[in-house]
Amino acid sequence: MIKKFAAALSVLAVAGLALPAFAEDQVSDAVDKALWCGAAYSAVTQIDGMSAEAIASADAGATAAFNVALVEMEADGIDSAEHDRLVNYYVEMAVENLTNPNAELRYSDEECEAMIGQ
Repeated sequence: MIKKFAAALSVLAVAGLALPAFAEDQVSDAVDKALWCGAAYSAVTQIDGMSAEAIASADAGATAAFNVALVEMEADGIDSAEHDRLVNYYVEMAVENLTNPNAELRYSDEECEAMIGQ
């Protein structure tokens, strides 16, 4: 689903994203994937002209991925005070990745869908 909408998402105006200093190196692979996939699905919901069905599907994917991220962050002992900062960081990173036509997606549609059980 993410790949299907990546081209449409490129119309979003993204100017001067300032990413926080902490990097994805500080989280496990499971947290990284869940946060990135959730952020990508979330970004897809913001595309103008999307059908209600496509928005609902992307929103459900975001919710499922962020739920996985929450479980994984708790398992990794990441302080709950960091959760919102990490989510915001990953949303910015996903939007930047999805709006760059030359970028390779961090995770494939198939990887995100498998993680959330779609």
